Amino acid sequence: MKVAVLANLKEDAPVSPDDPPGRWDDLDENLTIDTILESLRSIGYEAKYFPAELKSIQGLQEFNPDICFNSSEGHYGESREAQMPAILDILRIPYTCAGVLGMSLAHNKHIAKQMFRYAGLPTANFFVLHNIQELDHRELKYPLFVKPASEGSSIGINTEALVHNQKELEQQASYILNTVHSLVLVEEYIEGREFTIGILGDEVLPIVEIVSPTGFYDREQKEDVESEVYRICPADLPPEKTREFQEIAMKAKQILALEDVCRMDLRMDKDGNAYILEVNPIPLMHPDPEQASLVYASHAAGYTYTDIVRKIVESALARLDAPLN
Repeated sequence: MKVAVLANLKEDAPVSPDDPPGRWDDLDENLTIDTILESLRSIGYEAKYFPAELKSIQGLQEFNPDICFNSSEGHYGESREAQMPAILDILRIPYTCAGVLGMSLAHNKHIAKQMFRYAGLPTANFFVLHNIQELDHRELKYPLFVKPASEGSSIGINTEALVHNQKELEQQASYILNTVHSLVLVEEYIEGREFTIGILGDEVLPIVEIVSPTGFYDREQKEDVESEVYRICPADLPPEKTREFQEIAMKAKQILALEDVCRMDLRMDKDGNAYILEVNPIPLMHPDPEQASLVYASHAAGYTYTDIVRKIVESALARLDAPLN
């Protein structure tokens, strides 16, 4: 079986002097794609990498894959993660992970939070800013957490993301509007513990707790392998709380129309109440478990990296009713 691996590499990013800090953090490193390719080949598949760009269309058609392993993040647009799925739909080539709808819903965090509310899933109170003037008519409960409404990899989340008054809120919202060039998501800050929960196919993985000295996970901590942030897996939670959080993760996956693999971030307040932060439809798959929570949780479940890749492909093939050989 032929598998085309689609991704956007950091080294190929269209870097501009006007880029905000971390603009391309969510793109893949060569090591990640090389490890995915090696895993696919060790399973017995014929695998080839293609940049997730328009220029790859002809090459994809000539390769004629049975399925694409989609790790594409895209470069521009609020729904850039949905661009390659849209192209593959037009080409009628099957692929792993969510389709256009799921990618669009998950990448736009404020829309995802609206979906959670609609489905009765727990998420913090929030609002979205298009400009600073919209703050004039808001009733606010501080502290608040301020971040871009449609970015991944903690892009736009810096040490000033947690705000305690109107002045700090205006400064951080202005930074996102003018530097990150994104709508601003403002939500009530949930003081407590933070967790991330990965899903492979229909299996919820052991829960990972993320411990940060600042109380939240900003971009610099995420990109710095020497930071004081550390992970615990399985998280130290009572069995009933573990089941509750895993059920929330599965319901969030379903309500956002995600497929094959995803990862949900969640916080728990001092009373044990859960609040969904966001769901990532294409979790980081760097082979180092210290960098990738999905890989860390998979290892805790007893899976190798090749097992992760196999499970993602087999989940897609079963969903698409495609052959497994």
